[in-house]
Amino acid sequence: MVRLSVEKSGVGQALVRIVGNLDMDTVPEARKQLFRLLGARGPSSLEVDFSSIASMDTSAVAMMVELLRILSATGRRLRLTGLREDQQRLFSLARLNQAFGINHDTRESS
Repeated sequence: MVRLSVEKSGVGQALVRIVGNLDMDTVPEARKQLFRLLGARGPSSLEVDFSSIASMDTSAVAMMVELLRILSATGRRLRLTGLREDQQRLFSLARLNQAFGINHDTRESS
């Protein structure tokens, strides 16, 4: 099970906290919720907090890539925060750490 909570963190900014497991069983619902948030009047900047994700697989990475593409195409920003080392490693293995600005020396990415 996965749960998303959304907070407005400023004008045009939103923070999404994901709680639970983010895997091939839960990604479809998480994706639906995230994309509903984006909508036509979605935030210009979106931060996704990974600190409460118990586990994740490559389907979560694929969802973040799709989210990054959509936001980038419309001039909006995506920031991933709270990534543990094992989560960072998934992005690195897919050679996406640079696309997401993930730095292995810190717990957060920008």
